Formats: sequence, C-alpha cells, structure tokens
Amino acid sequence: MDIRERKIRLWLENPPEMKFPVPVGLPKFSKKSFRNYEEMNAWKREYLAEIAARGGIRWKDS
Repeated sequence: MDIRERKIRLWLENPPEMKFPVPVGLPKFSKKSFRNYEEMNAWKREYLAEIAARGGIRWKDS
C-alpha cells in the first residue's frame, strides 16, 4: 500500500472537521426566477448595493 492509499484510509477513518465562516447580516431573499440573464444581473446588482448600503457582510466562525 503506498502513502496515498494510507493517507486516504486515514482521512476516511478520521474525517477532518471542516469549519467555514458564516455570513451575518445577509439580506434575506426568496426563490427567484428570471426570464434572462439581464434580469438576473440587475437583481444581483440591486442585492449587492443593499449589502454595501448596510456596510458589508460580517463573518463569524461556525
């Protein structure tokens, strides 16, 4: 068994705990459907402008 196989077996037996940051203060949005990319991009620009107006997004560790 080579080193890669042993490493993979070790990870499978003892999976590492992954921690990802969680956004705080993200404006809510519901399911959206768009007729074309222009509508979707316009919505994204408005959404990002709202985030910027709030002072950006804060992150906390999970």
